[in-house]
Amino acid sequence: MSDEIAPVNLQAYAINGHQAPDRCEMCDAPVPDGESRRKHMKETRHRNCPLCDNYVPVGGFYVHCDKAHANERWNDHQVAYTDRRDKEEALPWARGEEEKL
Repeated sequence: MSDEIAPVNLQAYAINGHQAPDRCEMCDAPVPDGESRRKHMKETRHRNCPLCDNYVPVGGFYVHCDKAHANERWNDHQVAYTDRRDKEEALPWARGEEEKL
């Protein structure tokens, strides 16, 4: 038996204007479609905007806030920090890095 895991489909489906992978970028849980991703985000708070609860890809929080919350007050330094932290906490494949074995 092989212990290999199927590769991640980084553009499995569109959700909230973004292409989303078929696994959670934070915990590797399977999220094969938008409905399962919304359920997972509601249960875990992984990859959702704290202002509107929509999906935000890793490293995309600043752009999301600039577009979706342009008329709201938000701290650009805090949002940029959140983007950096999210990249650090995301799984290597979600950051665009190859896992080192």
